[in-house]
Amino acid sequence: MNHLIPVLLLISATLTACATPRPVAQDHCQSGNILLDAHFDGGQLGKCVTSGDGIFDLTLFPEDAPPINESPWFAFRVSGRDGDEVIIQMQFEDGYARYWPKISHDGKHWTPLPEEQVSRAENGDSMEVHIEMNQARIWIAGQEILNQEFYGQWIDRLEADPAIDTEWLGKSVEGRPIYMAVTADRPEFILMIGRQHPPEVTGAIAMHAFIDTVLGESDLARQFRDRFKLGIVPLMTPDGVAAGHWRHNVNGVDVNRDWGPFTQPESNAVLAWVEKQESNGRTLRLMLDFHSTFEDLFYTQPVSTDPPDFASVWLAASAERLPDFPFKHEANPVSDQANAKNYFYTSRGIPAITYESGDETSREQLEYSAAIFAEEMMKTMLATPAD
Repeated sequence: MNHLIPVLLLISATLTACATPRPVAQDHCQSGNILLDAHFDGGQLGKCVTSGDGIFDLTLFPEDAPPINESPWFAFRVSGRDGDEVIIQMQFEDGYARYWPKISHDGKHWTPLPEEQVSRAENGDSMEVHIEMNQARIWIAGQEILNQEFYGQWIDRLEADPAIDTEWLGKSVEGRPIYMAVTADRPEFILMIGRQHPPEVTGAIAMHAFIDTVLGESDLARQFRDRFKLGIVPLMTPDGVAAGHWRHNVNGVDVNRDWGPFTQPESNAVLAWVEKQESNGRTLRLMLDFHSTFEDLFYTQPVSTDPPDFASVWLAASAERLPDFPFKHEANPVSDQANAKNYFYTSRGIPAITYESGDETSREQLEYSAAIFAEEMMKTMLATPAD
C-alpha cells in the first residue's frame, strides 16, 4: 500500500466506481517463434506491439484512470524454442518500474532475474528484460504469482486440521468465493485480513508465515487459541488478483477505502462476520491487515488503544529479537481515509494495524520475521487483561 498517494487521489468509493475504464489488455502477442500470453489467473500483458523478431514492446497501464498508486503489475508466459533470444521492453503508463522482474520455470517457484538481464531507465518509466529460452515455456512477473489456486490449496490445508473450520463468507463481484478460516469460539476474537490490494504479494507471503505460526502446535500458540478466537481472510480481492489489477476490484473500487461506505461485497462480507460475532457476545480485540510497500513497516495508532499502546509493546519486543531486520513503526493520528485500520480503530477503539512488507525484502527474511512478529503478538495479547 503506497503511503505516498496524494490525498486527492483517494476519492470516495462511489466516485472511484465511476472511474474511466482502462483500455482492454491483450491476452497474447506473437513475434516470430515467440509467444507471450497472459492466459492465467494474475496474468497481465497490457498493450503489446512487436518491433522485430523476438522483440516485444509492452505498455502497462492501471485498470482505472487516474492511477490509484504507482504499482504497475505485469505477469506473462514466454513460449519458444531452446536458445531463442527474447527482448521485452516495458513502458509504464501512469507509473514506474516498482517491481523487479521475477522468473519461474514452473509457475510456482520464483527467483529475481539477474541484474545483467534487466535494464531500468533512471526515471523508472521503462524497463527492458533480456531472456534466452532454455525450455519451451517460462513465466515472468513483477512478483510471485499467488492466485486463486494457491489460496484454494491453503484453505484446503487449513480445513484438514480438525481444530480449524473454514467458512464461505460470500462472493466477490464476479462470483469468486471469499473464504475465512476460524478457530474455536472464545469470548474474545482477532481478525486478520490480506490481499486487499492485488499486487501486494510480499504482504501475502508474510501473512502466510504469520498464520502458520499462530495456528501452530507450540505451547504459546495453543495457549493463545485457548483464549482468542481467530478469523482469517487471506484473499479479500480475488477478482483484482485474477485480472492482474494494480489496486482495485472489478468495480473500480479500492476495497481498502470501502471500510465505511461499505459499497462492495468483499468488505461487506467481512463486516457481516465481525458483527455476527459481536451480536453473539464476543469482543473484537485486534485487527491486522497485511500489505506491501517499499519497505518493512507498521502503521498503527498512537497510545490511545484498548489495550493501551499495544503496538509499541509488541513491536519493541519483536525488534529485540530481530536485530538484523530493520523495520519502521509509524504511529499516526487517525485520518479520514476509509481503510480497515481507521475503521476498526474509530469504531471499536482497538489496535488496528497495517502490516507492510517490503517489495524486495528477501523472502527468507519475510518468513522468519513474520514468525517472530506472530510470537511476540501472541505474548503481548496474552499479557493483556481478559475482556
